[in-house]
Amino acid sequence: MQISSLVGHTIEVFARFRKNPLVPADAVIRSFFHDRKYLGSKDRRFIADHYFSVIKNWRRLEALVVDCFEAHEITADRMVAAHLAAIDGESALEIVSMFDVMRDVEKIAPLTAELLADRGREDARLASLTEDERLATLHSFPSWFVTKMRAEYADAVEPMLIALNGSSPLWLRTNTLLTDREALREELEEEGIVSEPSEIVSEGLKLERRVNVFGLRSFTRGAFEIQDEASQLVVPMAHIRKTAIKALDACAGAGGKTLHLAALMKNHGEIFAADIDPYKLDELKRRSRRAGAQNIRLVYPDDRERWLGPEKQNWFDLVLVDAPCTGTGTVRRNPGIKWLLTEEMLAELIAKQQLILEEHAGFVKPGGALVYATCSVLKEEGEEQMAWFTAQHPEFQVEETLRTRPDTQNMDGFFAARLRKAIN
Repeated sequence: MQISSLVGHTIEVFARFRKNPLVPADAVIRSFFHDRKYLGSKDRRFIADHYFSVIKNWRRLEALVVDCFEAHEITADRMVAAHLAAIDGESALEIVSMFDVMRDVEKIAPLTAELLADRGREDARLASLTEDERLATLHSFPSWFVTKMRAEYADAVEPMLIALNGSSPLWLRTNTLLTDREALREELEEEGIVSEPSEIVSEGLKLERRVNVFGLRSFTRGAFEIQDEASQLVVPMAHIRKTAIKALDACAGAGGKTLHLAALMKNHGEIFAADIDPYKLDELKRRSRRAGAQNIRLVYPDDRERWLGPEKQNWFDLVLVDAPCTGTGTVRRNPGIKWLLTEEMLAELIAKQQLILEEHAGFVKPGGALVYATCSVLKEEGEEQMAWFTAQHPEFQVEETLRTRPDTQNMDGFFAARLRKAIN
């Protein structure tokens, strides 16, 4: 397919995302590709790479459009033209030529294209801003978020922002209920998939290239789950030494960590998986069947009092709180998060995390463990929450913490802590 046609498709899918940014970016492009089965794998890769890059660089591209177009209206056509100039490094002549042959798009005037391609002009404009505004515009993040990141990470703030805008490898977690990592690696190779074992997590495999794994026989038979390397570090924080334990996954969602817990418990003991969203628990039910996990009890909202009543206080050996959070540690995979998050939402999430911790602390039996985790780079949702919680509940002591970073470890930004409840 001609480059101009690929750019046209990029404009079309980005315009669709702009109409409703509440819909996850990956869901938008999945639907787009589903309706256009004529696109080959290379074409899809080009369109997807550019689509996500435009979303990641949204604020910078908007600033370019406002600076370079006489009419300052922000449109999908103009945003993609700005991306071609600033990110792809296309010349003014190439941009004009591309847009001239495309149908149903705004033509780009030569002078406008020259301004878009003038990096010196952009550098001068950025240099006139405060440092936080410069970083927020150049790397396309909300200003308040950059200010918080500077307060928490000091001189590492720019490397963190750059890393959060980077690409994320596709990681698989071996389902050890059905296979082991080396056997899975060989099975994937037979299916034409090359993988590399993680040096950090014992079940992790990184795919050398992004592929649709959902059609693989190894997936349909439950041999693996898609799970980022950092996320695979959370459940092992529980340090499960006896498998016949009683565990509660308080915010199970669709069950990525629930299934990991089932595997580490070797299908022994019992896991109560609770969530406020019944549809996510329905998905967990399907996933657990595929994974061969047989020790999971689903706790739907309507059944919560039945399964998690007063008699379950001081009953669980392990309580996992994978708390709802900003998701800022996963921006590499979910760039649309940047444009939905506000300071008010952060404050609401911090309050919700504290409420969930308060509600579930009593379920941990004396001597039992509480594991708290968020996929956020903000310490307000991690380290500072643990300081608040232990001040409220001195019967809990932090035994171990984990902080992963995209800039130094090339993985999602996660925080996790294991706390031990004192024996009376």
